[in-house]
Amino acid sequence: MITADLPIYTVTREVTNDEIDDLNHVNNVVYNQWANEIAVEHWLNVGTEALKKQFDWVMIKHNLEYKAAAFLGDTIEIKTQVGQATNVKYERFIEIYNATTQQLLVKTKSVWCAINKKGKPVKISQELRDLFETLT
Repeated sequence: MITADLPIYTVTREVTNDEIDDLNHVNNVVYNQWANEIAVEHWLNVGTEALKKQFDWVMIKHNLEYKAAAFLGDTIEIKTQVGQATNVKYERFIEIYNATTQQLLVKTKSVWCAINKKGKPVKISQELRDLFETLT
């Protein structure tokens, strides 16, 4: 669950026609895509150039809980924040809202593993933790 004690990274976007399924709402696969995109964007936004050249992240577990539907033209607010870290893994929470009504549409909890450029897990250093956990 996203809380106020760690930094929250937020993006806003509009639902496009190619994200709508035959039930006339955002396809469930799209929520997965948005979750992946914001996690990657968050890393690219906070990571230093040196760290981005050394490390990547891979999602190893992902749970979504659907609360309500989004529709064509809706403005969507997507928020993410890290949770608990272990030696090589980080929890990540993502919440997706209708930006106009602030209705929660989807919430997720995923686990991400830090890897080197050869695809091997690496220890999450204090430097990496500080990028995600330091309030500014």
